[in-house]
Amino acid sequence: MLLKTCPCLGLVFFFLLYGLPSEPAAEMKSEQRAKEIKSQTFSLIAAGASTLQTLSSDFSQEKHLSMLKEPLISSGKFAYEKPDRLYWEIIKPSPAGFVVQGDKVKRWSSDPRVTETLEIDQEPMARAIVEQVFAWAKADFPRLEKRYRITVMDETSSLLKLIPLSSQEKKFLTHITIAFSEDWTHVRSVELHEKGGDFTRFRFLNTLLNPSLPKDLFGK
Repeated sequence: MLLKTCPCLGLVFFFLLYGLPSEPAAEMKSEQRAKEIKSQTFSLIAAGASTLQTLSSDFSQEKHLSMLKEPLISSGKFAYEKPDRLYWEIIKPSPAGFVVQGDKVKRWSSDPRVTETLEIDQEPMARAIVEQVFAWAKADFPRLEKRYRITVMDETSSLLKLIPLSSQEKKFLTHITIAFSEDWTHVRSVELHEKGGDFTRFRFLNTLLNPSLPKDLFGK
């Protein structure tokens, strides 16, 4: 008497002989696509950075703290000049700011004529802001990828996510998100996410590319 063959048995033998669809292969394809997208993104950013010498913008800063229902909001302006000059001024609610030249920081509160000089490493949050501005404005991708694992989160919204690799930066930051303009010429917003859930959001408004800056803006 012949045994009846189960219809499912043929499928079992097929998968045993030829294998199941390869998940690793799909993952490799996905990783390759992610690399291609990042490479294309970097090319677009580099094209914009190649023509940039100076930049100025207004900004708003939102400090979201778990202990407060509403964010702390401040506003100000900043300016950048290649290769390593940055002016950052908070105007409201209380005047304060800092100027960077190379690895030196001069900061002030209330009166910009009364400054304190520090090494950039002594100001972790200022360093995070400065390094982001400098690195992206110069399209210094090798430096960025030494410090962060970078992924393009959304091609349509020009959004990138950076996860710090250094143990020092991991002490206070979990990740950074950066949203670029649609033409990739400048940054629209930056979010610095800290351990514990607090985060700071910067929005950049009225951005000017290659404006003439006051000669004394960055000090001596």
